[in-house]
Amino acid sequence: MPALSRILLLAAFVVPLAASAQMLQNQPPPQHRLIHRTTFALRHNPLGVLLDSRVSYRYRLYESESLALRDNFLGLGVAPTLSPAFVRVGPYAEFSPLSLFNVWAALQYVQYFGNFDQLQGFPGAQSDFSDSALQDNTDNRFSAHGWELTLGATFQAKVSRLLVRSQARLVRGDLNLRPGDRIYYDQFYDVGAPNAGWFATNDLDVLYQGAGNRLLTGARYTATVPFYGEAKHFDPAHPSTEESNASQRVGPFVAYTFKAEDGALFNTPTVFVLVQWWLQHRFRTGEDTSAALPLIGIGFQTTGDFLPVK
Repeated sequence: MPALSRILLLAAFVVPLAASAQMLQNQPPPQHRLIHRTTFALRHNPLGVLLDSRVSYRYRLYESESLALRDNFLGLGVAPTLSPAFVRVGPYAEFSPLSLFNVWAALQYVQYFGNFDQLQGFPGAQSDFSDSALQDNTDNRFSAHGWELTLGATFQAKVSRLLVRSQARLVRGDLNLRPGDRIYYDQFYDVGAPNAGWFATNDLDVLYQGAGNRLLTGARYTATVPFYGEAKHFDPAHPSTEESNASQRVGPFVAYTFKAEDGALFNTPTVFVLVQWWLQHRFRTGEDTSAALPLIGIGFQTTGDFLPVK
């Protein structure tokens, strides 16, 4: 294998909690692929239950035997996400010019049901949207709908058994909040999201792939930053306009894949556990919950091909 391919080999088993490229193990992708990916996850601090799916058609751009180049495609699909508090669904598109790099965009219609302390809007970035406030503000819950645009870029590479992946997302939500509400609490990303504004989040993984390509162990660092407009997203009744509501967390990540078979309809069944301690968060480092309490996530993911790959 050429040195470049060894360095830039895409990590086919780095699938949990990410938009995996679903690279075939033993062959280049066919000209046409119809694939799916489904993730079910439970989370604590913040609390959440989520079913996230992708179904997409991929068209291979060019043929290559190089592991660094062969998983190239242009893809179109649908992206449904469901939780007890909301549903999101809409089209998405992705582009991979080579195996290690992928850019994508999703435009989803969002409907909040008005239950489980969701949805809640607030006058500005200075507002208290801690877990205690969300539970106590019984008059602040309402159903709402709107659109969410997500722009993403993923880089993932492998050197020997060391896997590195960075998945960045830029998100804009436009919801029909109540008059006077300038931000809303987005439970999915755990952020005071600016309405009709942007926030960015990135997951950086450094993982070790065990013998047999089944076990992954390592760490994940996550950072989220909302971008507030001074006149647009701060409460004019509050004198301060310096609240950032940025957050950071880091901790161990473990995943185990039971099987991997090119072309299987039910493929790469994977269980995973993520534990991250909060390094920065306005409410989760002592003000509302103890900094000793981490985010804990467990889940299951599977992928597959609807069409034959040979």
